Amino acid sequence: MRSYWLRLVAVFLALTLVAAACGGDDDAPVATGDEPAAEEPAPEEPAPEEPMLPTELTGLTVVDDKTFTVSLTEADPEFPLRLSYTGFAPLPSAFYDDPVAFEESPIGNGPFMLDGYWEHDVQVRLVPNPNYAGPVQPQLSSLTFNIYEDVSTTGYLDTQAGVVDVSETVPGDAAATAPDEFGDRYAESPATSFYYYGFPSYLNDQYPLDLRRALSMSVDRELISQVIFDGTTLPSNAAVPPSLAGSRTDVCGNWNYDPAGAQAAFAAYGGLEALGDQQLIVWHNTSETLGISIDNISFENLEFSEYLPLLDEQGVTGPFRLGWGADYLSPLNFLEPLYASYSQRPVSSNSSFYDSEVFDQALADGKAAFAASSDLNDAIPFYQAAENDICENVAILPIHFGKNTYAWTDNIDNVFKNALGNMNWDEMVGGDVTGAIGEPEHLAPPLSNESEGIEVLEAVFSQLVEYDHRTSEPGNVVAESVTTDDGGKTWTIVVADGWTFHNGEAVTASSFVDAWNWTATGANAAANNGFFGVVDGWDDMNPPSDEG
Repeated sequence: MRSYWLRLVAVFLALTLVAAACGGDDDAPVATGDEPAAEEPAPEEPAPEEPMLPTELTGLTVVDDKTFTVSLTEADPEFPLRLSYTGFAPLPSAFYDDPVAFEESPIGNGPFMLDGYWEHDVQVRLVPNPNYAGPVQPQLSSLTFNIYEDVSTTGYLDTQAGVVDVSETVPGDAAATAPDEFGDRYAESPATSFYYYGFPSYLNDQYPLDLRRALSMSVDRELISQVIFDGTTLPSNAAVPPSLAGSRTDVCGNWNYDPAGAQAAFAAYGGLEALGDQQLIVWHNTSETLGISIDNISFENLEFSEYLPLLDEQGVTGPFRLGWGADYLSPLNFLEPLYASYSQRPVSSNSSFYDSEVFDQALADGKAAFAASSDLNDAIPFYQAAENDICENVAILPIHFGKNTYAWTDNIDNVFKNALGNMNWDEMVGGDVTGAIGEPEHLAPPLSNESEGIEVLEAVFSQLVEYDHRTSEPGNVVAESVTTDDGGKTWTIVVADGWTFHNGEAVTASSFVDAWNWTATGANAAANNGFFGVVDGWDDMNPPSDEG
């Protein structure tokens, strides 16, 4: 991975080189006894009390112990697909007693449960849930996630050494040798992962359109994919992965590698003269080790657990690196959470704080078209129009789409990584198995929307709807049924019998409704809050701040 980012630095550097070619006052008056006394200030009026905001979505109704209804702000035929995402998981009553303490040993309803506590920066150890009500009983004796600072490199090296049983990513510099080294214990599978640089919209004055175009056209994505990753990634000139409906391989030219175009755009920006003393600051999490210093570019590195909060607080001061994996398999999931104005962090994942009426309207039109016909193809032209808007404004600098490349030891069998980037831990056959992750930011479904935490939570919680690992077909799991009679505006969900949390508490309709209400309450600042923006009542629970 290191060499990949060195190459990226080189192209940024090339851009600048190409462009260069073109207290107190002693004399204050003193009051005397002859002067009239100052008037007493009038008492201040007490500040009006802030109105209490609702803490329950009006669109959620518990019908009985097993049944609840969901009323959406607009018809959404894709709603059942959303329910596969971790943020829609049920929660036991223990969560509300102390959400912070809950994360140290989360209680789920999934195939695995914690054996003890989350040992920060060391490991998370899981064991099979003996009362699991799902379709496949786990076959492992235990599952331990070792926590690494650099998962992709150290995790792979430890898999080679037999210390870790699964390397979920084969580093680019090992891609050529891994098939021979691991033989039939190395595999590739389709993925939806997406890696990009975001341009913070609150820095548009500092990074205007021409500069963003210049930076984007300076990156040779094809070379990065072929030389650095040995073809194990796909260069991206778009925002929607090629495995999803409506994807296009080359959405617009100003994202393509074009040295002459980069030089022209940088000149239009004003070149080094316009840059002046300003440094181009690029932000990374510490899995990327750069150690390069040049006059006009600097790099800031943070642990991932510090990196996301800084993005939430608009604390980054330049382009920032992030990745995104699908929550559910639809092009909408690569557009709405990342760029919709109502998906801004910290309530969702719009880390660039992109705000475009054109984009928002295109999404709304697409969802309405889908709802009217129940045919995704009718929504695609509108979703593509939204993607065009991102491109025209260079909201991001896309780098590549991922392929799943993974390897494992002979300690386990039946290993597969699905399109959502999840390992089939519940289907693997083996004994005491060890995986590798980075330090999670959170371990609770409302709070975790980053890959490390979700990796653990996918094993600890089961969802109403889940995708088949190998076919990607959705199906009911915790849900007995998810139905609508009005084209997707109102949904009735029935929870299947037999589901319990790891502590024996029954999973009921209220287990979902209470969890969703807590996540949707703005004061809780849950990372997955924005996913409930589709449910009636969310706007009243999350009014705009004074700053909008």
